[in-house]
Amino acid sequence: TPTATATHTPTATATNTPTATFTPTATATHTPTATATHTPTATATHTPTATATHTPTATATHTPTATFTPTATATHTPTATATNTPTATFTPTATATNTPTATFTPTATVTSTPTATVTPTVPVPTVVPAPQQPCVQCLIFHTFRDGNLEIYRLDGIEGQPGYKLYNLSKSESVDSRPSRSPNDTTIVFQSNRNGNVELYTTNLLGSGQAVRLTNTTSNNTNPMYGPDSRTIVYQSDRNGNSDIFTIDQKTLVERQLTTNPAEDINPFFSPDKNWVVFQSNRNNNWDVFALNLSTGNEYQITSSPANETFPAWSPNGKQIAFLSDQDGGTNLFVVDTDGGNLIQITTDGMTNNAVWSPEGYRLAYQSERNGNLDVYSYDLKAKKEYRVTDFEGPDSGPTWDCGGNNLAFTSTRDNNPNVFMVFWKGGTAGNMTIDPSTDKWSQWRPSNDISSTGY
Repeated sequence: TPTATATHTPTATATNTPTATFTPTATATHTPTATATHTPTATATHTPTATATHTPTATATHTPTATFTPTATATHTPTATATNTPTATFTPTATATNTPTATFTPTATVTSTPTATVTPTVPVPTVVPAPQQPCVQCLIFHTFRDGNLEIYRLDGIEGQPGYKLYNLSKSESVDSRPSRSPNDTTIVFQSNRNGNVELYTTNLLGSGQAVRLTNTTSNNTNPMYGPDSRTIVYQSDRNGNSDIFTIDQKTLVERQLTTNPAEDINPFFSPDKNWVVFQSNRNNNWDVFALNLSTGNEYQITSSPANETFPAWSPNGKQIAFLSDQDGGTNLFVVDTDGGNLIQITTDGMTNNAVWSPEGYRLAYQSERNGNLDVYSYDLKAKKEYRVTDFEGPDSGPTWDCGGNNLAFTSTRDNNPNVFMVFWKGGTAGNMTIDPSTDKWSQWRPSNDISSTGY
């Protein structure tokens, strides 16, 4: 199971009160940190540890599953039974006309962006999200069904009439961290099938062989499609430290975005493809930065002495979510794109894997606040949190469906890690996968959900 490519050491603080120093400031001196080489490793036998003696705390806010709203691409009737055979009806959207892109060439060209300056005043980016494309309601997930970590696609619910299963990556190596193109024709993923970790792409039906995009002796990881379904942003340690790059899927022309000697990792596209947000330890702690792709200028979004990690731009373009250890643990925060209006979402110090809903005003995440790993959601408009799962074993890695009504997540509630689904406010969960091997880390729509990379 690949681990995250960043070395994240939380910095303890003495108080539980969020600091108010997130005002963007200039970083006058950039002190390079150690240039650690991030080489993802896989642990094929990883299974979340269940807490057998824990009695979950019941909550009264669970909403009955009878209020499920079907999306345009699927109908989902929740089950009222706790058995392992789901009774939901799920009609997948056919994508049989998807064909692989056949215009790739084997040689890439790298262009370097001039050294950027970090501007003390963060402009308010005018982010107009790209028009929404039809969302194919299919599940992309990791599995050990063939003895090694691979990427599969599931249409429907496994075991139910009409379901379809596709092996997308098809190799004997470790294939992970998929990102679906917004037009739902291809995925990009990372694989060590040639020794080091490179980026590959294949069509969403898994027909044909995966095409290699990067060709280096280093590690190229954390890919994400831009809104144009063609430009891919990722990180690479080819220069001895991790920098942010983009690559054009058709021409294979690469562009180096960051040149700082520190570690720049976990890139995330803005919904209009004009910006990339990422984390960097150039100030001896992790901070969130934004880079304008037109000018190459970088802007520091957070500037506290704590570590701010895993930034994610909201689909509506208005806010950036990130994790911070300023209270001693890991909590979820949301900030406007200019670095103002900081909102602390959680205070438990045990939050991870935060993901945006499609419309951009709700978040789902996992937390161990009650001694057990469960899934939670938060409505920014209502300022209300919901405990989505309440199971004595670990529930983790939430991801939203196309309509934003339901969440898929990984659970061991039937003894083997499988993917389940549940209404976003909570209710009865039903199986999506039922294989006795390990199925986990899913992605239910085109996105770069942190949870799809595993935790």
